[in-house]
Amino acid sequence: EGLDKTPYITNKEIFSLDHLPKSMIVLGAGPIAMEMAQSFIRLGTQVVVIQRSGQILSKEDKDMADEVMNVLGSEGVVFHLNTSVIRTNDHGVEKEVIIKTGGGETVNLRAEMVLVAMGRTANLEGLSLDDIGIEFDRKGLKADDRLRTSQKHIYAAGDVTGAYQFTHAAGYEGGIVISNAIFHLPRKTDYTFLPWCTYTDPELASIGMNEKAAKAAGIKYSVWTETFKDNDRSLAEGERVGKIKMLLDEKEKPLGVQILGPQAGELLNEWVAVLNGKVKLSTLASAVHPYPTLGEINKRVAGTFFSPKIFSEKVKKGLKFFFHLKGRAC
Repeated sequence: EGLDKTPYITNKEIFSLDHLPKSMIVLGAGPIAMEMAQSFIRLGTQVVVIQRSGQILSKEDKDMADEVMNVLGSEGVVFHLNTSVIRTNDHGVEKEVIIKTGGGETVNLRAEMVLVAMGRTANLEGLSLDDIGIEFDRKGLKADDRLRTSQKHIYAAGDVTGAYQFTHAAGYEGGIVISNAIFHLPRKTDYTFLPWCTYTDPELASIGMNEKAAKAAGIKYSVWTETFKDNDRSLAEGERVGKIKMLLDEKEKPLGVQILGPQAGELLNEWVAVLNGKVKLSTLASAVHPYPTLGEINKRVAGTFFSPKIFSEKVKKGLKFFFHLKGRAC
């Protein structure tokens, strides 16, 4: 209540500010909210984040998201989780946000600026979509897996569908539309291994299923991890926060990978090839990686899966038997 009468900014206006605000209240705790919160706290702005749920970056696994929150918290960002906004008020130089905490306490917060980072609803007014029979909802145009709207000769790609609002997703969808609409080569979208990255410091990059998604789908999985504090390049650069987490299904095929650490977005590219079936997990584990590099963490986490197999009791017994026979032959 009151937000319509309280001046606020979004990620669109935040890059056109004519001065650095002394204080900022961020509504929401998604990727953009976290990226901006960290940027402004480092510039000297006092930052408070308000989140309705009990976790920031709600699509990510909690253990990974909590590490991001811990880093931002150590830099000075204040978090209010499990918190609802009751009302906002405009007091001129300051904006007031009245919140209700998870414990039921009402708290009045004030800041020079309010950043609303809770997603966007589609701006479809004035397009007369009803008149031409194109179906839509508050997220955007409805499209099938070939990106055809309810009018099959009209296609939709990018943010207009409200599905995956990433630049690389829009580029991918553009290729699907070109294939179907121009070349008439039937092609369907497949977002199974669509990667994404939150550009905090450290970065949090993901591809495929995380634990939260696997549990929701009822898929059994195993988890394999390596930490950046055990990576020599990371240690040399003073980066000790973060880890890589690999999920395998019951057939020991990769389900997904999450990386929290320095240059996580770059490190994820190797896993894009693995999860799309272009590179075997065993190849990644055995391939020589240059030392010292951050990329060694990819090799090591793949290796942690194969190590128990290589050094299993069955293999040990076989080697003992082999060398015993060889010794007798000599």
